Amino acid sequence: MKSITLRVLDGANRGEVYEEITVPVTIGREEGNTIQLNDERISRFHLKIQQDHDDLVLTDLQSTNGSRVNNEEVQLKILRRGDLISIGRSTLVYGKREQIKDRFDIDSTPSDLGNRADKSAGISESLISEEPPELPKRLSPGQAAQLAEVIEYFHLHLRHIIQDAEMTQRGQAIQLSQIKWQQIVDLQSRLAEYTNRIGKPAG
Repeated sequence: MKSITLRVLDGANRGEVYEEITVPVTIGREEGNTIQLNDERISRFHLKIQQDHDDLVLTDLQSTNGSRVNNEEVQLKILRRGDLISIGRSTLVYGKREQIKDRFDIDSTPSDLGNRADKSAGISESLISEEPPELPKRLSPGQAAQLAEVIEYFHLHLRHIIQDAEMTQRGQAIQLSQIKWQQIVDLQSRLAEYTNRIGKPAG
């Protein structure tokens, strides 16, 4: 049987990773589901993911608030690695990081690769395959709280941007409004400022 990995990006169970779980998979807020999410906007048995020949199919189980894949409301949907599944206040991404990287390596055309800003900057590896650095250890409670606030700030802003993104009709590109693009640029600017301030000696 096929096994899948789902990672929770947002919601009360944010950060949970359900790795190599065997399909069929049900998601809902009650015990008895393969994945139980603590979210009152999720139905008792909200959706099911099952294999149909070579495809992985998501079915909404007549939930109260519906299911969305890549911000599109769906009843039945064939899933591809990297798809975002939104139910209630929770968002999950389907696939491991290396699997998602492999998908987009295959999907990318030579012209796509030639136009990538990261290639022109000399970055040959996809950022999606890089492991993040370890969090600092032995933080005081105050420092840990400050770090959590900084991370939460960026997480919330990125969540709003992702929720407003639209997938093109063929599913090969994501469209953002100009204001959302500017918000990403502003977030990058703020991260650069943080890095600069951290790197300067105290005094």
